[in-house]
Amino acid sequence: MTKKILAARSARRSAGDFLDSTTLNTLAALADRTRVQMLLLLGEKGRLCVGDIAANFRISRPAISHHLKVLKAVGVLQSEKVGQEVYYWVDCRNLVTMLRGLADTLEASCPLPQGEDE
Repeated sequence: MTKKILAARSARRSAGDFLDSTTLNTLAALADRTRVQMLLLLGEKGRLCVGDIAANFRISRPAISHHLKVLKAVGVLQSEKVGQEVYYWVDCRNLVTMLRGLADTLEASCPLPQGEDE
């Protein structure tokens, strides 16, 4: 077999390994506009309690809590209970690691034609 065929098979195997249920669940969680807006808000403001997050959206507080629970479940948010309030913030390391891994896998699976660097 040629080197190109072997490289393509290796890239497909790598992509399959990367696209595990955790990655797919994270991508599904990030496919929601409200959740992405919450990530951006928390990225900009830092730690916020549920009430402060809810003040930035036109949806119910239970809906806010649901979205936060989904984001926390896939590992892109962290939380801490302080008294009666729960504070949330973006887990940048997990989020960036997952996105970088996806980008690397896509790049390996879909190499640019020679002569196209960007």
